[in-house]
Amino acid sequence: MEILPLLSEKYDKDHKCLTPDAMYSTEITPENVKVSVTLPFKLDLNKDETIDLEAKLHYAVEKVLASYFPKTD
Repeated sequence: MEILPLLSEKYDKDHKCLTPDAMYSTEITPENVKVSVTLPFKLDLNKDETIDLEAKLHYAVEKVLASYFPKTD
């Protein structure tokens, strides 16, 4: 599916890309959501930075997916 027409419909026309030249790939099925990003550079992270990035990605995806989960009290 071509994403550019979808992005132009869903986002503000003044939206400025914060990750230029990053290539995003997604795969969405009824039981899985996969996101992959090919970066235009090589990451050079130490162990603590890697853990920090993984935690940030987890919380970002969790925030997006939360609206699809049943509400709990």
